[in-house]
Amino acid sequence: MHKDRALWVSLAVLGLCFAAYMLRETGGAGWMPGCYFRKFTGLECPGCGMTRGTYAMLHGRFLDGFLFNPVGMILLPLAMIALGIELLGWVRGKPLPFRIAPGRWGASIVAVIMVAWWILRNIKL
Repeated sequence: MHKDRALWVSLAVLGLCFAAYMLRETGGAGWMPGCYFRKFTGLECPGCGMTRGTYAMLHGRFLDGFLFNPVGMILLPLAMIALGIELLGWVRGKPLPFRIAPGRWGASIVAVIMVAWWILRNIKL
């Protein structure tokens, strides 16, 4: 049973590696749909800039990546680490002794940060 889990996680990681490679090589041109929220409203969503930021970071331009979406570039790696820890526990069949579990309060704080970021980035001064 655990071997099946490991296979699925391995396939998912392989798919993410391929997507990262494609993003690094093409910048997402032609195969990334873009932000529909921005296309329809002209406003930026909380995730706008993540593709460009990830592209910049994959090319070693960390400051540029951070400037495209500072909140996303902080939260995305933390979320990926937390997801990785949970997936390892799932594959093993028992949780690891350490976790990143924000709980209800942590999730609420992240939600408030995202909504505040969404509003602040669309205010034109």
